[in-house]
Amino acid sequence: MKSIVGYLIGAALFALVGMAALRAASVDTNLARAESNLVAAQYDEPSTTFDEAEQYYAYTARLPGVGNGPLNEIRARKAALQYWQRNYAAIVPQQSDPVGTVPNDNVELQLVVANAVFRSGEAQAKDRATYLQAIDAGIAAYASVLKNAPREEDAAYNYEYLVRLRDEVDKGKKKPGGEATMKGPEGAAGKPPTIESTMGDFKIYIPLESQERQENGVAGKAGAIKRKG
Repeated sequence: MKSIVGYLIGAALFALVGMAALRAASVDTNLARAESNLVAAQYDEPSTTFDEAEQYYAYTARLPGVGNGPLNEIRARKAALQYWQRNYAAIVPQQSDPVGTVPNDNVELQLVVANAVFRSGEAQAKDRATYLQAIDAGIAAYASVLKNAPREEDAAYNYEYLVRLRDEVDKGKKKPGGEATMKGPEGAAGKPPTIESTMGDFKIYIPLESQERQENGVAGKAGAIKRKG
């Protein structure tokens, strides 16, 4: 009787493990599909997928050896999804230190929030004073990120960029609204190159035939090339 009970318990455990593995595979498959949709700028399905993945990783984060890594990553990706749609209000908490509300172990999410802080203020800036306020808010946000991750290169670069931008705006060298508008994760769409010259500026070199090479001698030492015909 005891052996039968043991077999039943073992079978139940294996069934649970199998269900968990299937669930994990399903989440990974959906995330891969969501990434494909993001490349095509289709945001509806990824949003639902990320919500489901967040619930799944919230449970797995309690398991020994798993931790908050996957959960932090999916939350950062959810915020990035809102960012590319310019839903800054869904990312930035209504507090004096928005980045400070993000857990210290989720630097990626902190960076997305810092980006949204600046972009939100930039979108609402109407004049020089409000533009400077947006820049100052962005500088403070990136400084908060760097306190938790001093070697975060993107935050350091953006911090330095805004410091220089503020100096240009303060001196009147830069006006609000002069930045390129983002259209998605890949930035603004490019434009065809401007052709500033004509084909007459190009020199066309035609390879010599074997007989011509023999008649003209060694390269670099021969005289002027005379083409036949």
